[in-house]
Amino acid sequence: MAMAIARLPQEIITDILSRLPAKSIGQFRCVSRPWRSLLCDPEFLKTQLNRQSQSHDIEEKLLLLSTSRSLFTLTFSGAAAASDGVLRKLNLPRCQDNWVNVVGSCNGLALVIDEEESKYLINPTTFQHLKLSNSPEALDPSISFSMHGFGYDSVNDDYKIVTLSYFDTDNEHEPDCADTFIDIYSSKMGSWKRLGPSPYDHAVPYNDSGKFLNGSLHWLASSRTNGYASVIAAFNLAHEVFDELPPPASLDKDKFVFNKLMVLGGCLYMVDDHFHDHVDVWVMKEYGVGESWTKFSINGIENDDPKPLCSFGDEKLVVLDCAKLKVKNLKEETSCRDMVIDGMMPVEFQDGVPFRESLVSPKFLTVWNQEQSSSQSQD
Repeated sequence: MAMAIARLPQEIITDILSRLPAKSIGQFRCVSRPWRSLLCDPEFLKTQLNRQSQSHDIEEKLLLLSTSRSLFTLTFSGAAAASDGVLRKLNLPRCQDNWVNVVGSCNGLALVIDEEESKYLINPTTFQHLKLSNSPEALDPSISFSMHGFGYDSVNDDYKIVTLSYFDTDNEHEPDCADTFIDIYSSKMGSWKRLGPSPYDHAVPYNDSGKFLNGSLHWLASSRTNGYASVIAAFNLAHEVFDELPPPASLDKDKFVFNKLMVLGGCLYMVDDHFHDHVDVWVMKEYGVGESWTKFSINGIENDDPKPLCSFGDEKLVVLDCAKLKVKNLKEETSCRDMVIDGMMPVEFQDGVPFRESLVSPKFLTVWNQEQSSSQSQD
């Protein structure tokens, strides 16, 4: 096969290979040195990633954080399989199982944080990972609260981490400081910077991660200029400013800050879990259009803090409830059922994020972007 393809023009070879899934490309890197050079080129990986992102046949996987602080990946099975998916432990070289937060994922990369507050960009497909420096202006975690978000700035071709942090109002060091500080890490520059304070009050919800969609990170917050009304605050990664999205019209504007935001299947979700036996879920079918919000309910919930994680297959939703993974069929008026999983003994989970397979390397990304920035500055 390789010899036959080698006779084709280079642009056709590149076009064919860019349509393959990530794992196949990883295997073809062993064919020859020219192929390895091509299949590791950042521009080729961008083309392949864009094509995979536009494909509706590529299902997401789940990156899960267990209560024992280990990371797992969940691959969903086909429709005829006896189980819903296969679970595998993610063993990262030279990393301990002391993870405390799975912030989010984008283009096959995920941001996770350990108990020492160290941040790691990891690729769950290739196991590559990169430990990032903390902001030099980061607040002391013993007297402050922080929440993080991770996403891709397509305008500037830059992966960014946004940290919102504020002092504990009971601390002795900055008792009168009510500002929420905005710190941004740019993988293109390999450094942090601080913006002005956020225009919103982010005390509720506590320690929630920003949800990435349509070039922005989304948090629920309270307005400082409108009587602390609840708002959906969208931080635009390209312009590095906050905008607001219209909430569902039927919600109490003083209370929906206590709900949860999720991103599933390319749509923004809002979850109200303040009920004993079900949760209400709103879906923004068309981004930024308030009239596009639609509502459905999930029954058969065991506790008061369920979390939808991912959609898969034929209108099925994965829900984390009481540290167990459950499945809700959105086409049927039935309660959630326990997910059937192969590959591991029963594991309890505390969080998870969906991801798509890619070959984007957190290490190569940072080095390449720094070299490009240095080259441009010299020119």
